[in-house]
Amino acid sequence: MSKRLVTLFHILFLAYYSASAQSLTLEQCLERARQNNHELRNAAFEIDAASEQKKEAFTNYFPRISANVMAFRCFDELVKADGTYPKEIAAISTSFAPLVGTPFSISELNRGYAVSATLVQPLFFGGQIVYGNKLASVQRDVMTLKQQLTEKEVLQKVTECYWQLAQVRYNLNTIEAAEKQIEAVMAQVENFLKAGVTTRNSQLKVRLRQQELSSARLKLENADHVLRLLLAQQIGIEPAEADKSFDIVLEDKPVEQPIEVAGGALSLSPDLREELQLMGKAVEAQKLQVKMERGKYLPHLGVGLMGYHTGLGGYSENAKAYLPGNLNNGLVFGTLSVPLSDWWGGSHAMKRQKIKLQQAQSDHENTRQMLQIDIERAWTNLQETYKQTQIAEASCEEAAENLRMTTDQYRMSTCTLTDLLDAETLNRQAQNDLARAKANYHIALADYRRKTH
Repeated sequence: MSKRLVTLFHILFLAYYSASAQSLTLEQCLERARQNNHELRNAAFEIDAASEQKKEAFTNYFPRISANVMAFRCFDELVKADGTYPKEIAAISTSFAPLVGTPFSISELNRGYAVSATLVQPLFFGGQIVYGNKLASVQRDVMTLKQQLTEKEVLQKVTECYWQLAQVRYNLNTIEAAEKQIEAVMAQVENFLKAGVTTRNSQLKVRLRQQELSSARLKLENADHVLRLLLAQQIGIEPAEADKSFDIVLEDKPVEQPIEVAGGALSLSPDLREELQLMGKAVEAQKLQVKMERGKYLPHLGVGLMGYHTGLGGYSENAKAYLPGNLNNGLVFGTLSVPLSDWWGGSHAMKRQKIKLQQAQSDHENTRQMLQIDIERAWTNLQETYKQTQIAEASCEEAAENLRMTTDQYRMSTCTLTDLLDAETLNRQAQNDLARAKANYHIALADYRRKTH
Protein backbone atom coordinates (compact mmCIF):
# COMPACT_ATOMS: atom_id res chain seq x y z
CA MET A 1 0.00 0.00 0.00
CA SER A 2 2.84 2.38 0.83
CA LYS A 3 4.40 1.61 -2.59
CA ARG A 4 1.19 2.71 -4.32
CA LEU A 5 1.08 5.91 -2.29
CA VAL A 6 4.66 6.76 -3.28
CA THR A 7 3.88 6.11 -6.94
CA LEU A 8 0.73 8.24 -6.73
CA PHE A 9 2.67 11.06 -5.06
CA HIS A 10 5.31 10.86 -7.80
CA ILE A 11 2.66 11.07 -10.54
CA LEU A 12 0.98 14.07 -8.89
CA PHE A 13 4.36 15.80 -8.48
CA LEU A 14 5.22 15.30 -12.15
CA ALA A 15 1.79 16.57 -13.18
CA TYR A 16 2.18 19.71 -11.06
CA TYR A 17 5.73 20.28 -12.25
CA SER A 18 4.78 19.88 -15.91
CA ALA A 19 1.93 22.34 -15.51
CA SER A 20 4.09 25.02 -13.86
CA ALA A 21 7.37 24.47 -15.74
CA GLN A 22 8.39 26.25 -18.92
CA SER A 23 8.69 23.39 -21.41
CA LEU A 24 10.90 24.01 -24.44
CA THR A 25 11.43 22.05 -27.64
CA LEU A 26 14.89 21.43 -29.04
CA GLU A 27 14.52 24.29 -31.54
CA GLN A 28 13.43 26.64 -28.76
CA CYS A 29 16.45 25.60 -26.69
CA LEU A 30 18.75 26.28 -29.64
CA GLU A 31 17.21 29.71 -30.21
CA ARG A 32 17.56 30.65 -26.56
CA ALA A 33 21.18 29.51 -26.64
CA ARG A 34 21.85 31.84 -29.59
CA GLN A 35 20.46 34.75 -27.58
CA ASN A 36 21.62 34.05 -24.03
CA ASN A 37 24.60 31.70 -24.01
CA HIS A 38 27.55 33.03 -22.01
CA GLU A 39 30.19 31.87 -24.52
CA LEU A 40 28.36 33.54 -27.41
CA ARG A 41 28.07 36.81 -25.47
CA ASN A 42 31.82 36.74 -24.84
CA ALA A 43 32.45 36.04 -28.53
CA ALA A 44 30.36 39.12 -29.40
CA PHE A 45 32.46 41.17 -26.96
CA GLU A 46 35.60 39.94 -28.71
CA ILE A 47 34.24 41.23 -32.03
CA ASP A 48 33.47 44.62 -30.46
CA ALA A 49 37.01 44.78 -29.05
CA ALA A 50 38.49 43.89 -32.46
CA SER A 51 36.39 46.62 -34.10
CA GLU A 52 37.73 49.15 -31.61
CA GLN A 53 41.26 47.94 -32.31
CA LYS A 54 40.71 48.54 -36.03
CA LYS A 55 39.48 52.07 -35.32
CA GLU A 56 42.53 52.61 -33.13
CA ALA A 57 44.85 51.49 -35.94
CA PHE A 58 43.15 53.90 -38.36
CA THR A 59 44.05 56.87 -36.15
CA ASN A 60 47.72 56.28 -36.99
CA TYR A 61 47.03 58.01 -40.33
CA PHE A 62 46.27 61.25 -38.46
CA PRO A 63 48.86 63.81 -37.30
CA ARG A 64 50.30 63.33 -33.85
CA ILE A 65 49.94 66.38 -31.65
CA SER A 66 51.72 66.90 -28.37
CA ALA A 67 51.92 69.83 -25.94
CA ASN A 68 54.43 70.57 -23.20
CA VAL A 69 54.32 73.01 -20.31
CA MET A 70 57.27 73.80 -18.02
CA ALA A 71 57.58 76.36 -15.22
CA PHE A 72 60.22 77.04 -12.58
CA ARG A 73 60.93 79.23 -9.58
CA CYS A 74 64.46 79.40 -8.15
CA PHE A 75 65.43 79.98 -4.56
CA ASP A 76 68.17 82.29 -5.82
CA GLU A 77 68.88 84.11 -9.10
CA LEU A 78 70.32 82.06 -11.95
CA VAL A 79 72.61 84.90 -13.10
CA LYS A 80 74.61 86.35 -10.21
CA ALA A 81 78.10 87.89 -10.07
CA ASP A 82 80.15 90.58 -8.20
CA GLY A 83 83.41 92.32 -9.26
CA THR A 84 84.92 95.46 -10.91
CA TYR A 85 84.71 96.56 -14.53
CA PRO A 86 87.96 95.73 -16.40
CA LYS A 87 89.90 98.35 -18.32
CA GLU A 88 89.06 96.59 -21.59
CA ILE A 89 85.53 97.97 -21.28
CA ALA A 90 86.84 101.40 -22.34
CA ALA A 91 87.76 99.99 -25.73
CA ILE A 92 84.11 99.34 -26.43
CA SER A 93 83.12 102.97 -26.04
CA THR A 94 84.63 106.09 -24.50
CA SER A 95 81.43 106.49 -22.50
CA PHE A 96 82.37 103.35 -20.53
CA ALA A 97 85.78 104.76 -19.51
CA PRO A 98 84.53 106.21 -16.22
CA LEU A 99 83.36 102.73 -15.18
CA VAL A 100 86.83 101.18 -15.26
CA GLY A 101 87.79 99.98 -11.78
CA THR A 102 84.34 100.63 -10.30
CA PRO A 103 82.53 97.76 -8.60
CA PHE A 104 79.44 96.05 -10.08
CA SER A 105 76.84 93.49 -8.93
CA ILE A 106 74.58 91.37 -11.17
CA SER A 107 71.54 89.46 -9.83
CA GLU A 108 69.00 88.46 -12.51
CA LEU A 109 66.44 85.75 -13.55
CA ASN A 110 64.80 83.54 -10.89
CA ARG A 111 61.55 82.39 -12.55
CA GLY A 112 60.15 81.46 -15.90
CA TYR A 113 57.85 79.22 -17.94
CA ALA A 114 57.71 77.68 -21.41
CA VAL A 115 54.75 76.37 -23.44
CA SER A 116 55.19 74.46 -26.71
CA ALA A 117 53.04 72.45 -29.15
CA THR A 118 54.22 70.07 -31.84
CA LEU A 119 52.33 68.52 -34.77
CA VAL A 120 53.91 65.68 -36.76
CA GLN A 121 52.29 64.17 -39.86
CA PRO A 122 53.74 60.78 -40.86
CA LEU A 123 54.20 60.51 -44.63
CA PHE A 124 55.94 57.15 -44.97
CA PHE A 125 56.76 54.71 -42.18
CA GLY A 126 57.83 51.73 -44.22
CA GLY A 127 54.21 50.74 -44.78
CA GLN A 128 53.72 49.87 -41.11
CA ILE A 129 50.64 52.07 -40.80
CA VAL A 130 48.98 50.57 -43.90
CA TYR A 131 49.81 46.99 -42.98
CA GLY A 132 48.88 47.62 -39.35
CA ASN A 133 45.38 48.63 -40.46
CA LYS A 134 45.09 45.55 -42.66
CA LEU A 135 46.24 43.39 -39.76
CA ALA A 136 43.55 44.93 -37.55
CA SER A 137 40.94 44.09 -40.22
CA VAL A 138 42.18 40.50 -40.32
CA GLN A 139 41.90 40.32 -36.54
CA ARG A 140 38.28 41.47 -36.68
CA ASP A 141 37.54 38.83 -39.34
CA VAL A 142 39.18 36.22 -37.08
CA MET A 143 36.93 37.19 -34.17
CA THR A 144 33.87 36.96 -36.44
CA LEU A 145 34.86 33.47 -37.59
CA LYS A 146 35.52 32.43 -34.00
CA GLN A 147 32.05 33.61 -33.03
CA GLN A 148 30.53 31.50 -35.82
CA LEU A 149 32.58 28.50 -34.74
CA THR A 150 31.63 29.03 -31.09
CA GLU A 151 27.95 29.24 -32.03
CA LYS A 152 28.11 25.89 -33.83
CA GLU A 153 29.93 24.30 -30.90
CA VAL A 154 27.44 25.71 -28.39
CA LEU A 155 24.46 24.50 -30.42
CA GLN A 156 26.06 21.05 -30.65
CA LYS A 157 26.48 21.00 -26.87
CA VAL A 158 22.84 22.01 -26.40
CA THR A 159 21.73 19.28 -28.82
CA GLU A 160 23.80 16.65 -27.03
CA CYS A 161 22.52 17.70 -23.62
CA TYR A 162 18.90 17.74 -24.87
CA TRP A 163 19.07 14.21 -26.28
CA GLN A 164 20.93 12.90 -23.25
CA LEU A 165 18.14 14.31 -21.11
CA ALA A 166 15.56 12.81 -23.48
CA GLN A 167 17.29 9.43 -23.16
CA VAL A 168 17.00 9.66 -19.37
CA ARG A 169 13.31 10.50 -19.70
CA TYR A 170 12.72 7.51 -21.97
CA ASN A 171 14.56 5.30 -19.49
CA LEU A 172 12.34 6.66 -16.70
CA ASN A 173 9.30 5.71 -18.75
CA THR A 174 10.74 2.24 -19.17
CA ILE A 175 11.33 1.98 -15.42
CA GLU A 176 7.76 3.09 -14.76
CA ALA A 177 6.37 0.43 -17.11
CA ALA A 178 8.61 -2.21 -15.52
CA GLU A 179 7.45 -1.21 -12.02
CA LYS A 180 3.83 -1.65 -13.04
CA GLN A 181 4.54 -5.04 -14.52
CA ILE A 182 6.50 -6.21 -11.49
CA GLU A 183 3.69 -4.97 -9.29
CA ALA A 184 1.29 -7.17 -11.27
CA VAL A 185 3.70 -10.07 -10.91
CA MET A 186 3.82 -9.47 -7.16
CA ALA A 187 0.03 -9.72 -7.04
CA GLN A 188 0.20 -13.03 -8.88
CA VAL A 189 2.91 -14.37 -6.57
CA GLU A 190 0.90 -13.41 -3.51
CA ASN A 191 -2.12 -15.25 -4.93
CA PHE A 192 0.02 -18.29 -5.67
CA LEU A 193 1.46 -18.07 -2.15
CA LYS A 194 -2.01 -18.05 -0.64
CA ALA A 195 -2.95 -21.02 -2.80
CA GLY A 196 0.16 -22.81 -1.60
CA VAL A 197 1.57 -23.37 -5.10
CA THR A 198 4.72 -21.30 -4.52
CA THR A 199 7.07 -20.35 -1.71
CA ARG A 200 8.07 -17.11 -0.01
CA ASN A 201 11.34 -17.31 -1.90
CA SER A 202 9.45 -16.24 -5.03
CA GLN A 203 7.98 -13.29 -3.16
CA LEU A 204 11.48 -12.31 -2.02
CA LYS A 205 12.76 -12.42 -5.60
CA VAL A 206 10.04 -10.05 -6.75
CA ARG A 207 10.71 -7.65 -3.87
CA LEU A 208 14.41 -7.62 -4.74
CA ARG A 209 13.51 -6.76 -8.32
CA GLN A 210 11.28 -3.91 -7.06
CA GLN A 211 14.17 -2.56 -4.99
CA GLU A 212 16.47 -2.85 -8.00
CA LEU A 213 14.02 -0.79 -10.06
CA SER A 214 13.74 1.81 -7.28
CA SER A 215 17.52 2.14 -7.21
CA ALA A 216 17.66 2.55 -10.98
CA ARG A 217 14.90 5.18 -10.82
CA LEU A 218 16.83 7.14 -8.19
CA LYS A 219 19.95 7.23 -10.37
CA LEU A 220 17.93 8.33 -13.39
CA GLU A 221 16.14 11.07 -11.45
CA ASN A 222 19.48 12.43 -10.23
CA ALA A 223 20.85 12.35 -13.79
CA ASP A 224 17.69 14.09 -14.99
CA HIS A 225 18.19 16.85 -12.42
CA VAL A 226 21.84 17.48 -13.31
CA LEU A 227 21.28 17.37 -17.08
CA ARG A 228 18.34 19.75 -16.80
CA LEU A 229 20.46 22.24 -14.86
CA LEU A 230 23.29 21.91 -17.37
CA LEU A 231 20.98 22.46 -20.32
CA ALA A 232 19.39 25.45 -18.61
CA GLN A 233 22.80 27.02 -18.00
CA GLN A 234 23.71 26.63 -21.66
CA ILE A 235 20.58 28.46 -22.82
CA GLY A 236 20.89 31.25 -20.27
CA ILE A 237 18.54 30.19 -17.48
CA GLU A 238 19.70 30.60 -13.90
CA PRO A 239 20.10 27.28 -12.03
CA ALA A 240 17.79 28.45 -9.25
CA GLU A 241 15.05 29.20 -11.80
CA ALA A 242 15.73 26.08 -13.86
CA ASP A 243 15.23 23.81 -10.86
CA LYS A 244 11.68 25.10 -10.52
CA SER A 245 10.45 26.36 -13.87
CA PHE A 246 12.30 24.68 -16.73
CA ASP A 247 11.69 21.43 -18.56
CA ILE A 248 11.92 20.04 -22.10
CA VAL A 249 9.32 18.78 -24.52
CA LEU A 250 10.13 15.20 -25.49
CA GLU A 251 10.28 15.02 -29.28
CA ASP A 252 10.11 11.58 -30.83
CA LYS A 253 11.74 12.57 -34.10
CA PRO A 254 11.87 9.86 -36.77
CA VAL A 255 15.13 8.11 -37.47
CA GLU A 256 15.73 8.43 -41.21
CA GLN A 257 18.38 6.66 -43.20
CA PRO A 258 21.15 9.15 -44.05
CA ILE A 259 21.63 9.80 -47.75
CA GLU A 260 25.26 9.94 -48.80
CA VAL A 261 26.29 12.73 -51.17
CA ALA A 262 27.58 11.89 -54.62
CA GLY A 263 31.24 10.93 -54.46
CA GLY A 264 31.14 10.15 -50.75
CA ALA A 265 31.87 12.28 -47.72
CA LEU A 266 35.54 12.65 -48.67
CA SER A 267 34.47 14.55 -51.79
CA LEU A 268 32.96 17.31 -49.66
CA SER A 269 35.18 20.38 -49.54
CA PRO A 270 35.99 21.76 -46.09
CA ASP A 271 36.51 25.27 -47.49
CA LEU A 272 33.38 26.56 -45.75
CA ARG A 273 34.48 25.24 -42.37
CA GLU A 274 35.35 28.03 -39.97
CA GLU A 275 38.41 26.11 -38.80
CA LEU A 276 39.95 26.21 -42.29
CA GLN A 277 39.01 29.85 -42.80
CA LEU A 278 40.73 30.69 -39.52
CA MET A 279 43.89 28.99 -40.75
CA GLY A 280 43.62 31.03 -43.95
CA LYS A 281 43.40 34.19 -41.87
CA ALA A 282 46.48 33.04 -39.95
CA VAL A 283 48.40 32.80 -43.25
CA GLU A 284 47.15 36.24 -44.30
CA ALA A 285 48.13 37.73 -40.95
CA GLN A 286 51.60 36.19 -41.15
CA LYS A 287 52.14 37.68 -44.62
CA LEU A 288 51.31 41.09 -43.16
CA GLN A 289 53.70 40.42 -40.28
CA VAL A 290 56.51 39.86 -42.80
CA LYS A 291 55.73 43.20 -44.42
CA MET A 292 55.46 44.88 -41.03
CA GLU A 293 58.88 43.53 -40.09
CA ARG A 294 60.39 44.79 -43.35
CA GLY A 295 58.82 48.19 -42.75
CA LYS A 296 60.80 48.60 -39.53
CA TYR A 297 64.03 48.86 -41.55
CA LEU A 298 62.80 51.18 -44.31
CA PRO A 299 63.16 55.00 -44.17
CA HIS A 300 60.63 56.86 -42.03
CA LEU A 301 59.55 60.26 -43.35
CA GLY A 302 57.41 62.88 -41.66
CA VAL A 303 56.75 66.63 -41.61
CA GLY A 304 55.81 68.78 -38.66
CA LEU A 305 55.04 72.15 -37.20
CA MET A 306 56.16 73.48 -33.82
CA GLY A 307 55.37 76.65 -31.91
CA TYR A 308 56.49 77.82 -28.51
CA HIS A 309 56.07 80.68 -26.05
CA THR A 310 58.57 81.43 -23.25
CA GLY A 311 58.26 83.86 -20.36
CA LEU A 312 61.19 84.85 -18.06
CA GLY A 313 61.01 86.92 -14.88
CA GLY A 314 63.13 88.20 -12.02
CA TYR A 315 65.14 90.74 -14.08
CA SER A 316 66.24 94.06 -12.59
CA GLU A 317 64.93 97.30 -14.08
CA ASN A 318 68.20 97.88 -15.97
CA ALA A 319 68.13 94.35 -17.46
CA LYS A 320 64.50 94.69 -18.58
CA ALA A 321 65.59 97.45 -20.94
CA TYR A 322 67.86 95.04 -22.83
CA LEU A 323 66.35 91.55 -22.30
CA PRO A 324 62.84 90.56 -23.43
CA GLY A 325 60.57 88.94 -20.86
CA ASN A 326 58.56 86.92 -23.46
CA LEU A 327 59.73 85.00 -26.50
CA ASN A 328 57.43 83.58 -29.26
CA ASN A 329 58.49 81.56 -32.27
CA GLY A 330 57.54 78.72 -34.55
CA LEU A 331 59.12 76.43 -37.06
CA VAL A 332 58.32 73.93 -39.79
CA PHE A 333 60.47 70.82 -39.99
CA GLY A 334 60.85 67.51 -41.73
CA THR A 335 62.29 64.26 -40.40
CA LEU A 336 63.93 61.41 -42.28
CA SER A 337 65.11 58.40 -40.34
CA VAL A 338 67.10 55.62 -42.02
CA PRO A 339 67.83 52.68 -39.66
CA LEU A 340 71.08 51.57 -41.28
CA SER A 341 72.62 49.46 -38.51
CA ASP A 342 69.27 47.81 -37.70
CA TRP A 343 69.56 45.79 -40.88
CA TRP A 344 72.26 43.68 -39.24
CA GLY A 345 69.72 42.02 -36.98
CA GLY A 346 66.69 42.94 -39.11
CA SER A 347 67.57 40.52 -41.89
CA HIS A 348 67.40 37.64 -39.43
CA ALA A 349 64.13 38.94 -37.98
CA MET A 350 62.61 38.97 -41.47
CA LYS A 351 63.81 35.42 -42.12
CA ARG A 352 62.20 34.37 -38.85
CA GLN A 353 58.87 35.87 -39.94
CA LYS A 354 59.12 34.14 -43.31
CA ILE A 355 59.70 30.82 -41.56
CA LYS A 356 56.58 31.45 -39.49
CA LEU A 357 54.71 32.15 -42.73
CA GLN A 358 55.80 28.79 -44.14
CA GLN A 359 54.68 27.13 -40.92
CA ALA A 360 51.25 28.81 -41.15
CA GLN A 361 50.88 27.64 -44.76
CA SER A 362 51.82 24.10 -43.73
CA ASP A 363 49.30 24.20 -40.88
CA HIS A 364 46.64 25.41 -43.32
CA GLU A 365 47.14 22.42 -45.61
CA ASN A 366 47.28 20.00 -42.69
CA THR A 367 44.04 21.43 -41.32
CA ARG A 368 42.38 20.96 -44.72
CA GLN A 369 43.30 17.27 -44.75
CA MET A 370 42.24 16.72 -41.14
CA LEU A 371 38.88 18.41 -41.76
CA GLN A 372 38.22 16.11 -44.70
CA ILE A 373 38.92 13.14 -42.45
CA ASP A 374 36.70 14.69 -39.78
CA ILE A 375 33.82 14.92 -42.25
CA GLU A 376 34.31 11.26 -43.20
CA ARG A 377 34.40 10.31 -39.51
CA ALA A 378 31.16 12.19 -38.87
CA TRP A 379 29.50 10.45 -41.83
CA THR A 380 30.72 7.02 -40.71
CA ASN A 381 29.47 7.68 -37.17
CA LEU A 382 26.08 8.75 -38.52
CA GLN A 383 25.76 5.55 -40.54
CA GLU A 384 26.77 3.45 -37.56
CA THR A 385 24.28 5.09 -35.20
CA TYR A 386 21.49 4.65 -37.75
CA LYS A 387 22.25 0.92 -38.05
CA GLN A 388 22.40 0.66 -34.26
CA THR A 389 18.85 2.07 -34.04
CA GLN A 390 17.66 -0.51 -36.56
CA ILE A 391 19.22 -3.29 -34.51
CA ALA A 392 17.85 -1.86 -31.25
CA GLU A 393 14.31 -1.59 -32.68
CA ALA A 394 14.40 -5.24 -33.80
CA SER A 395 15.71 -6.28 -30.39
CA CYS A 396 12.93 -4.34 -28.69
CA GLU A 397 10.26 -6.08 -30.70
CA GLU A 398 11.72 -9.49 -29.92
CA ALA A 399 12.19 -8.69 -26.22
CA ALA A 400 8.64 -7.34 -25.92
CA GLU A 401 7.22 -10.44 -27.60
CA ASN A 402 9.35 -12.69 -25.39
CA LEU A 403 8.10 -10.87 -22.28
CA ARG A 404 4.48 -11.21 -23.42
CA MET A 405 4.82 -14.93 -24.05
CA THR A 406 6.71 -15.55 -20.80
CA THR A 407 4.07 -13.62 -18.84
CA ASP A 408 1.29 -15.77 -20.32
CA GLN A 409 3.27 -18.94 -19.61
CA TYR A 410 3.83 -17.89 -16.00
CA ARG A 411 0.12 -17.31 -15.54
CA MET A 412 -0.44 -20.85 -16.77
CA SER A 413 2.42 -22.10 -14.57
CA THR A 414 4.37 -23.42 -17.56
CA CYS A 415 7.51 -21.42 -16.77
CA THR A 416 9.32 -20.32 -13.63
CA LEU A 417 9.40 -16.93 -11.94
CA THR A 418 13.09 -16.68 -12.79
CA ASP A 419 12.24 -16.98 -16.48
CA LEU A 420 9.72 -14.16 -16.14
CA LEU A 421 12.14 -11.87 -14.31
CA ASP A 422 14.83 -12.58 -16.88
CA ALA A 423 12.41 -11.72 -19.68
CA GLU A 424 11.57 -8.44 -17.93
CA THR A 425 15.27 -7.61 -17.59
CA LEU A 426 15.91 -8.32 -21.27
CA ASN A 427 12.95 -6.15 -22.29
CA ARG A 428 14.10 -3.28 -20.09
CA GLN A 429 17.64 -3.48 -21.43
CA ALA A 430 16.36 -3.51 -25.00
CA GLN A 431 14.22 -0.43 -24.34
CA ASN A 432 17.19 1.37 -22.79
CA ASP A 433 19.43 0.38 -25.69
CA LEU A 434 16.87 1.77 -28.15
CA ALA A 435 16.64 5.07 -26.26
CA ARG A 436 20.43 5.36 -26.23
CA ALA A 437 20.69 4.46 -29.92
CA LYS A 438 18.12 7.10 -30.91
CA ALA A 439 19.83 9.77 -28.82
CA ASN A 440 23.21 8.89 -30.33
CA TYR A 441 21.71 9.04 -33.83
CA HIS A 442 20.26 12.53 -33.38
CA ILE A 443 23.53 13.75 -31.83
CA ALA A 444 25.52 12.26 -34.73
CA LEU A 445 23.11 13.80 -37.25
CA ALA A 446 23.54 17.26 -35.72
CA ASP A 447 27.32 16.79 -35.68
CA TYR A 448 27.38 15.76 -39.35
CA ARG A 449 25.26 18.73 -40.39
CA ARG A 450 27.47 21.07 -38.37
CA LYS A 451 30.56 19.82 -40.19
CA THR A 452 29.10 19.86 -43.70
CA HIS A 453 26.95 23.00 -43.78
